[in-house]
Amino acid sequence: MSSPVAMQFPLSARSARTTDSPISWLMKLAVEDPEILSLAAGFVDTKTLPNDLTRGAINRLFDKGDDAKNALQYGLTAGLKDLRLALAARLEKQGIPDVDPDCIVISNGGQQGLYTITEVLCDVGDVVLVEDPTYFVYMDVLKSAGAHTLGINTDEEGVIPSALEERFEELHREGLRDRLRILYVMSYYANPKGSNMSTERRRQIYDIYQRELQRGTPFVLIEDASYRDLCLEGKDEPFLKSFDPENEFVFTTGTFSKAFAPGFRLGWSYMPPDLHRAMCRQKGNQDFGSSNMNQTILADLLRSGDYDTAAERFRDRYRAKRDALLAAMKEFWPSDVELVYPYGGLYVWAKLPGVNTDPGSDFFNACLEQKVIYVPGYYCFCDKTQDPKPVDTMRICYGVIDIDPMREAVRRMGAVIERFRKKR
Repeated sequence: MSSPVAMQFPLSARSARTTDSPISWLMKLAVEDPEILSLAAGFVDTKTLPNDLTRGAINRLFDKGDDAKNALQYGLTAGLKDLRLALAARLEKQGIPDVDPDCIVISNGGQQGLYTITEVLCDVGDVVLVEDPTYFVYMDVLKSAGAHTLGINTDEEGVIPSALEERFEELHREGLRDRLRILYVMSYYANPKGSNMSTERRRQIYDIYQRELQRGTPFVLIEDASYRDLCLEGKDEPFLKSFDPENEFVFTTGTFSKAFAPGFRLGWSYMPPDLHRAMCRQKGNQDFGSSNMNQTILADLLRSGDYDTAAERFRDRYRAKRDALLAAMKEFWPSDVELVYPYGGLYVWAKLPGVNTDPGSDFFNACLEQKVIYVPGYYCFCDKTQDPKPVDTMRICYGVIDIDPMREAVRRMGAVIERFRKKR
């Protein structure tokens, strides 16, 4: 009997535009070789995950009988009302006025929120403006959607206001302004750069956005606040959403993964009413609502204060790990390596003058031979039409790795850097 011929099924245009995620490849390297010291994947600290607080909330739920049965039932596409109420109260305490729980959507992690709003807003050929560098997993979503992604230059406070204004003028000159659908910014401890906007910078960005709204087709300002709860020092800056008190313009999204537990797979988004209706329709095609059980437990954790207890534990742990990482870099790396100091979040952004850090480069392969991996900055920049991407940057994550192996990884990388400097 002859062997069957392998079928090649025709795929959709969207599928053809969708490529493998770089982080999946980097994670695969670490999983396949447990000796690798990974400074790549943005996982949270395993030892700090709140087993005790989660167990307490589960016990309280199942002591209630019928409430537990309700948690085991289907829920609402927009999310559990109790959780949306608890989150609305929390956001109001954090400075967003008059939060309407009926304009909140609970998603399967923060990523589903970004994916769904992109489906709601973008057709092939539409324009999205992002920070450069930016969250590269969201760039994969935009590529899959067929959006034309343009980067805006950044500094240690994120988007540079003058660079944003220049991008707007460029879109007008090229006749693309009416295809603009999204301005995407990370307002707290950005992934990958770790940059954090001052209050003044936030106000500047919002004012520029407001002025630009008057010049063409309306577009949405997406504020990704995923790392807000991981402030390690300094004051809490206001949400960009706080400048939108009537809930007319800004789509703010976040997650419960970074400061509590990613295993819950829950994120949230707060948005204007017309976007909420469209989000729920689109999300309804994907699921019948995120896990009702997990939402019920999380609502209890927010109301009881246990969520904040867990977040404080994470902040204490990450503060120690960040300081240990920076100390190791100072000890083992050349003094001209440029770092963006992280006041929060999980990442340190590094620029290594004279060293090509791109994937597949001699430097990357030499680090891999030393059993160390990082995220090449190459993945985090938009594709350029004129200037080439920077080749000398990297993202280092201190989230999941313990302090001693983290120091060893930095030491090994420092030796590789010195070797390449001498070779040059």
